[in-house]
Amino acid sequence: MKTIGKIISIGLLVGMASGCEDLKFGESFLEKPVSDEMSIDSVFSQKKYADQALNQFYKSLPDFMPTLNGYNPGALILDVYSDIGFTQRLSWTHGSISASSGSTSFPYQLAHKEVTGDPTYGIRKAYIYLENVDRVPDMTDDEKRIRKAEAKVVIANHYIQMIRFYGAVPWIDRAYNADEIFEFPRLTLEETVDKVTKMLDEAATDLPWYTTNEEYGHMTAAAAKALKFRLLLFVASPLFNDIEPYYPGQAADERLTWYGDYQQSRWQAALDAGKDFMRLNRENSDYYRMENTGNSQDDYVSGYFVKGNREVVMASFRWGIYSKGIKPFRMYEDGYGAPRGNYADMFQWKDGTDFDWDNPEHRAHPFFDASGKPTRDVRLYETLLVNGDKWQGRNAEVYIGGREGPGGSIRQKTQYGYGLRKFIRDKQNEMHNKPYSCPLIRMPEIYLSMAEVMNKLGLAEQVDEFGYDAYGYLNLVHTRAGLPEVTADEASQGDELWDYLMDERAREFGQEEIRYFDMVRYKKGAEWASRPMELLETTKTGNDFDYKPIIEDKTKYLWNDNWYLLPFPIGEINKKYGLIQNPGWE
Repeated sequence: MKTIGKIISIGLLVGMASGCEDLKFGESFLEKPVSDEMSIDSVFSQKKYADQALNQFYKSLPDFMPTLNGYNPGALILDVYSDIGFTQRLSWTHGSISASSGSTSFPYQLAHKEVTGDPTYGIRKAYIYLENVDRVPDMTDDEKRIRKAEAKVVIANHYIQMIRFYGAVPWIDRAYNADEIFEFPRLTLEETVDKVTKMLDEAATDLPWYTTNEEYGHMTAAAAKALKFRLLLFVASPLFNDIEPYYPGQAADERLTWYGDYQQSRWQAALDAGKDFMRLNRENSDYYRMENTGNSQDDYVSGYFVKGNREVVMASFRWGIYSKGIKPFRMYEDGYGAPRGNYADMFQWKDGTDFDWDNPEHRAHPFFDASGKPTRDVRLYETLLVNGDKWQGRNAEVYIGGREGPGGSIRQKTQYGYGLRKFIRDKQNEMHNKPYSCPLIRMPEIYLSMAEVMNKLGLAEQVDEFGYDAYGYLNLVHTRAGLPEVTADEASQGDELWDYLMDERAREFGQEEIRYFDMVRYKKGAEWASRPMELLETTKTGNDFDYKPIIEDKTKYLWNDNWYLLPFPIGEINKKYGLIQNPGWE
């Protein structure tokens, strides 16, 4: 009888190379392993081989960069499933999806393969390491204790991803033998969350708050605490924490897809987790902090792009360097997804006021003034490719007939009036051959999440032990972008501040796998994803440009409320080991 648990157990540690490159930390990345295939006894006979086993479960960490064969199917980033991006290449566009649809119809599936972001692979490799590393003769007890804690954080991270996509899941607590018989049902949501938070707390006690430069990329206590905060914020949100389930059915009745009630204490638990992170960071001389030298755009770039900065609390490394070749960035070139015009409009005018196409000044110079100076939030120019911006040593031609516009050589790249730019930068000297890293958690997420939970608890204007109220945390992020401070007069506590925070998260974390989960946890699919397409048509006459925003009613996503959680693959359900399908999926 096969189960998720059995799949996690098969293949113990053979085929360590399997034609792939192995992750190394510090300054050495992706070096080939010593041996193509080793027995488990041989692997744990020496530290140098055990380190390769360590690399195997680190390789399973998610990476939200677009690629053809990776974490997100069909080279898509998760944002294009939301209201800030769109693609015609998704089944979601026309709604013809079911639990039996192929894996490329969904942004996350249990592949049971050596695939970036796949939990069944990563959890299996981590448990094998946990259960065997004590056998290694040339490792100290401290080394073993720390490495085992790292494995626990990787396991917990995979469970958090599964919770965010599926809700409650079966719990695997060891690497099972292939001949064992299993019947593992899904735990309740509360039980799943409790097990994950317990694992993270245990791991944090054995890990340093930060690593040496040589071990940059290893899991830390800071990563464990940040993941706990992320999880508790997610499960405190209305998708799971409400007076009724998002969708009725057996899974809802058995408390697999929600808690079964609303409790404000869940928001308090999230706030406590955020304070725990902040407190420990302060005890470690505020080791993690935002890049902020006063040069807003460069600081923003340093925070999300530059490997090894202190703004990134947790990162993954699928490749050693960025390449302007097609491997990691196919989606950008082939138009697999593109930003919507309403996303660009979220980026404010340089004085902090909302951008407005009905304002003559805004419409005349939506991106650059007459002297060529930026007119908007600096994050716009790093996140999206806009007309007239620097691009490969010249100005980007994002207009009809331009080299980057509709009708040009890369027609689909800017099909809705803007192109994706973040991480690809100018796809030339700004990114090519630079050290690669995928920032899974950055300090701005901690700060904006603190603001969110304080607002939810009615504490937005109360200064905490760290000297900030909700507006203070918001402004740590907002003013770094060169914008003036936000006050309660502009966004009062409650719904107004919540709206502002959601937009701020979209501005800060575009293409960083945040917006989709914000949409899901607040059950905003029908309101956000299914909105009509807002696009920008740009034409050039002489040296002048005419900008025409257009609403295209026919271009929009359908939305069904059962989509807030994904279906388990129908093959898993058909194994009949008690795995209950998420409601609304057939």
